[in-house]
Amino acid sequence: MTSPTCTLAVVLAAAAFAVACSEATAPAVDSSETASATRPAADPAAAPAAGDVATVADLFPPGPGRDQVLNNCGSCHNLACATIGQRPAARWDALKESHQDKVAEGLDAMFAYLKMNFDESKPEPAVPSRFLEGGCTPF
Repeated sequence: MTSPTCTLAVVLAAAAFAVACSEATAPAVDSSETASATRPAADPAAAPAAGDVATVADLFPPGPGRDQVLNNCGSCHNLACATIGQRPAARWDALKESHQDKVAEGLDAMFAYLKMNFDESKPEPAVPSRFLEGGCTPF
């Protein structure tokens, strides 16, 4: 019969091997991308190119209300979906009305941010397909 200590050693060795193998095959990540959620885009008014998007947060330009959007919207929706479809201000206002009972704080700031950054006058960002895999609710 195998001792518990021996079993534990085998499990730990297998886990270490699995981690080492996954790190060896993982794509290299530029260290400047590790804080991409706080990294401002070179031109906040320009839509990011698909190659410039490492995380969903990279789709959202810096500005007041951004953190509330990143911290709240993804709990009910695929967050990347908010960046496509470039809605007119009236549509953002209607969506805000329909979210009155869903968001306790920051609703005005969130929708002001979305209205300012994702309206029909701005180019739609190139959203990598991996961020849209779960599908988008029509809104």
